Amino acid sequence: VYTGDTDVAKPKFLELARDRFGVEVKADTVEFVHLRKRWWVEASTWRRFTLLGQSFGSVILGWEALCSFRPDVFIDSMGYAFTFPLFALVGSCRIGCYVHYPTISTDMLARVKSRDLGVCNDRAVARSGVLSSAKLLYYKAFAWVYSVVGRFAEVVMVNSSWTGGHINSLWKIPDRTSVVFPPCDTRMLA
Repeated sequence: VYTGDTDVAKPKFLELARDRFGVEVKADTVEFVHLRKRWWVEASTWRRFTLLGQSFGSVILGWEALCSFRPDVFIDSMGYAFTFPLFALVGSCRIGCYVHYPTISTDMLARVKSRDLGVCNDRAVARSGVLSSAKLLYYKAFAWVYSVVGRFAEVVMVNSSWTGGHINSLWKIPDRTSVVFPPCDTRMLA
């Protein structure tokens, strides 16, 4: 398991797995690879062009991971789709992923196109036709590259039909995409 939590030891990870998910993992069946370059994927590192910066950063982090340990199967659950070609082509790994939220969505494209304010579209961009057009071009190019790298996944699991719809719209591999709802202990909700 690759992790950027360099200050957390194996026993603590195993305790968290047991307490949060009710899963007992035998210590001798899992290894943790601590990655030191996590700052490359932090949003605070990329004040502008955050999607592009974090995606580029994920490739650098992926390179560190691959150089530390080459798995037979790489399963991404962090949203680092831009690492898929690296692991597939350089590492000769099979690729799977669990997508919680797409890096870019058709909703984000629509928000910029309609010049609506939002998390991914600030006031200065929304008010300017030129900036909105430039950002829409950036988002469309990013979405196209995201769709190319996403297709490296042999197995795609998504956490909802909403996420599945966006991933299928972008990656266009519905035959390899399944909805797998996250495990939830609903007893506490009763």
